[in-house]
Amino acid sequence: MNFELKTTYLTFFTIFSFVFLLSAQDYQVDGQEITSYRPFEVATDYANFSKCIMPGAGAQNTCFTDNLQELFNENLKMPKDSISQNFNGKVYFNFFTDDKGELESTEIFSRPETKFIEEKIDLVLKKLPTLKVVQLKDTAVSTGYVLYAKFNPGKSVRLKVVDIKVSKENLKKEEKKEAGEGDFSFQIVDDVPVFPGCEEVAKSSRRSCFQKKIGKHIVKNFRYPEEAQELGIEGRVNIMFVIDKDGSVKNIKTRGPHPLFELEGRRIFAKLPQMTPGKVKGKPVRVPFSIPMTFRLN
Repeated sequence: MNFELKTTYLTFFTIFSFVFLLSAQDYQVDGQEITSYRPFEVATDYANFSKCIMPGAGAQNTCFTDNLQELFNENLKMPKDSISQNFNGKVYFNFFTDDKGELESTEIFSRPETKFIEEKIDLVLKKLPTLKVVQLKDTAVSTGYVLYAKFNPGKSVRLKVVDIKVSKENLKKEEKKEAGEGDFSFQIVDDVPVFPGCEEVAKSSRRSCFQKKIGKHIVKNFRYPEEAQELGIEGRVNIMFVIDKDGSVKNIKTRGPHPLFELEGRRIFAKLPQMTPGKVKGKPVRVPFSIPMTFRLN
């Protein structure tokens, strides 16, 4: 395997560039638990169907999924040709609602064998009713949903929500103010966050130690998503996170060409250990990072 590490200064962000050139089979680990990402446990505030505004997060989650499932069951009509009737597979897609709860955009992760169904999924999503939006800091925010539709011959399509992304673009001013008060680049903090195992390293070498430990963590935990291997897809994902004032890793966000890669990136960085926080003038501060990872098959 070959990877390289580069460090560049940006406002509030340090970019570590990892390029993975690998055969996915090299990193299969038998018997090791794969952490399942549960979007409803992470995104507790999201736009929902009006009838689903009820006590209890679990009830709301079930209600959202059931109502979306019902929308698809009522409106998705499979073509009668033999290819469609015998299709057995998944189609990944996402849709975004705006700050009024109305459908803003859709995206379907296209493959040659799913072309026949993509337009029909898009038509179903356009029948989505206006959702009840959430308020964060008294400001309505937009919500994005990433799902897959599972098709089996002779059965109704089954949906699974694999990610929920609550956009805070409308909170940009507040977030910038907060960032200015407490967020500091890895390059300018007096004391960088200390990765476990780097405590005994000289202070001048802790940046380098941190970078090496992050690299080893990625290599140890990296798995090329099995389904992505089967589809033969590759891509680059940006993973953003913050080492908070208590040394915990928070606000893990991803942006990439396919949900499979985004979820894998989030899984890897959710496993980061508790660290000693970065400090400025002796006081703990938040240190944000952005790390691009390239998933590439040999």
